[in-house]
Amino acid sequence: SLSHVVAFKDGKPKDRELDELAAKIGKMWNKLGLYLDISQEVLDEIAVNAEDKPYRMLLRWRNESTSTTLYEDLYDALCHNRVGLDNVAKHFCCKEIR
Repeated sequence: SLSHVVAFKDGKPKDRELDELAAKIGKMWNKLGLYLDISQEVLDEIAVNAEDKPYRMLLRWRNESTSTTLYEDLYDALCHNRVGLDNVAKHFCCKEIR
């Protein structure tokens, strides 16, 4: 059995948190964006125009999403087998409850 129960964080990630996450996703930002339901057209626009592409993608996602479970959505996308950032997902999206 699990020694602790995992729960998702509440609310929305702050800009600074997204910046920290951006550093961890690096080259996977485009793939992650797809699994966060950002269209390839928008991702291409970010690729051409944005300075800090991973960060800009995450900002766009957070600011335009109507979801009330942002951390859970992000967790699912990070853990998708095409992205494969499970450890990042656990660290960023979950809070530990003892």
